[in-house]
Amino acid sequence: MFVALRSQLFTAESVHELIPQLLTVTPRIAIGGNHIVWADARGLNAELVVSDLLTIFDEREVAHIRVGVAGTPVAASVASAFGNGIVNTISPGGDRDFLAPFPISVLETSASLATLLEGVGLEKCGEMARLEGEAVEVRFGAEGVHLWRLSRGDDTRQIFTSIARSLPSASMDWVDYALKDPERLVFVINALLGNICKDLKARGQGGREMTLVFSLANRETYAHPIRPARSTSSHKAWLRLVRTHFERITLPDAVTGIAMRVEAVTGELERQGDIFDRGFATMGAAEETIAQLLDDQGSIVVTPSNTNHPLLDKRTEWISQEPSRAVARDGVRERHGAPLVTPRMMLQLLPEPKRIIVRTRKRRNHSCPIQYRDIEWTGIKSAAGPDRVSGGQWTEPYAREYFRCVTEHGTLVWLFRDAREDEWYLHGWWD
Repeated sequence: MFVALRSQLFTAESVHELIPQLLTVTPRIAIGGNHIVWADARGLNAELVVSDLLTIFDEREVAHIRVGVAGTPVAASVASAFGNGIVNTISPGGDRDFLAPFPISVLETSASLATLLEGVGLEKCGEMARLEGEAVEVRFGAEGVHLWRLSRGDDTRQIFTSIARSLPSASMDWVDYALKDPERLVFVINALLGNICKDLKARGQGGREMTLVFSLANRETYAHPIRPARSTSSHKAWLRLVRTHFERITLPDAVTGIAMRVEAVTGELERQGDIFDRGFATMGAAEETIAQLLDDQGSIVVTPSNTNHPLLDKRTEWISQEPSRAVARDGVRERHGAPLVTPRMMLQLLPEPKRIIVRTRKRRNHSCPIQYRDIEWTGIKSAAGPDRVSGGQWTEPYAREYFRCVTEHGTLVWLFRDAREDEWYLHGWWD
């Protein structure tokens, strides 16, 4: 129901001062012309809304208020101006009958249209409402059609602007103590994230960015933005990201409250894909599985970091990475459909060098492999080497002779002899 409160004492300044109080009664308030204040009582108990609003105005000594309550703005406005009592309520569906006996002038017609209506003998709203819409449009134009609709209780004016839908947020405060333990803080954040992600899923949206705000014991606040690689409403994905960011956050004081708010959202179906691609259809399940693995097992995505160690198996260290960083590939681009990096054979190293039996023959000052046995004996057609590597005198001494060998099957393998132990190993192969 629309509630129209009318008083000659209403001014823009006086009503603006009362808006915070009025909004505790109804979710929307609008200041209209002709000394009217509009209140939205749709979905509420209109009688209680009117009573509470009048109490607020009475406390501020705003008197001589007349109220109209109806299902349409036009009927509520007319009831507030010409009703018999202080509060005039029009029953649902009765707006047209209520307006019928009133003169057309209550609908605030223009002077030119009023002259035309008088010329044809139309005086009452009920008389105007009984006409055919096409006849009114031909005779009186667009303004006449608008007036005709108002006389029939058909008022589609937007009295209230749409309510801006706020983005999800959650907060928790405590005053009797302060927290410094990161695990206890993450426990609180986990609960807040649960409410936020539930709200995002209900909206069919994914969070694109969140802000984590800490209230500190020194009465300051510390805000930290969190942005995933792609928008998501997954609770586990956000929690994993929060844990990762916690490792880089240094708070200047203990925490007395935490607030989380979503700064930006997108639709969950923001990405385009081929509906015939089965992989795309299962992408959501795959992401949930990866999030579960990360949550249970920790960092399972690693990238190589190379050093200058002479031994290849000790040269590379594997560093844990965030999935969003690991998937970014540098240096591999395509031009006209062809990769810029020339295709080449890649060395595949065994996790640990595998001890093997090797038959050799003497060649100058070293022994050259001619056959080796891993599972079965394999002949070697040619062997290039040795490439001698030694060092580590003060840490882990090593001395190796490497050979690049082509087997009788055409496979390129990498063998080495440990000169300190006089043992042979299979280190890897090329493919």
